[in-house]
Amino acid sequence: MLFDYFPWLIGTALVAIFWWQSLGARSRARRAALAACEQARMTFIDELAFDRIGLGRGFIKRRYRFEFYQRGDRRYGGIVDMHGLHVARVQLEAHPFSEESA
Repeated sequence: MLFDYFPWLIGTALVAIFWWQSLGARSRARRAALAACEQARMTFIDELAFDRIGLGRGFIKRRYRFEFYQRGDRRYGGIVDMHGLHVARVQLEAHPFSEESA
């Protein structure tokens, strides 16, 4: 009787592990986006949006999008690529350079 529930228990455990890892990846991606904005002297808009998911060699690839601004008059976009729980790349959209950000 217990073995009838075994596939459901394994499936539930796998979903829980995936969900837990996704939360960790999102948290690290948000910190990486915030650090990139601070380094560029831009203001991070407090939102990180999930964009896509894929499979890499032994890890799950995720992409998150975010927005930032310099003076509030125009928003710019950025992306964070994650390979598992590792930040693979943070990219900021081209934005104007000013004396304040030097």
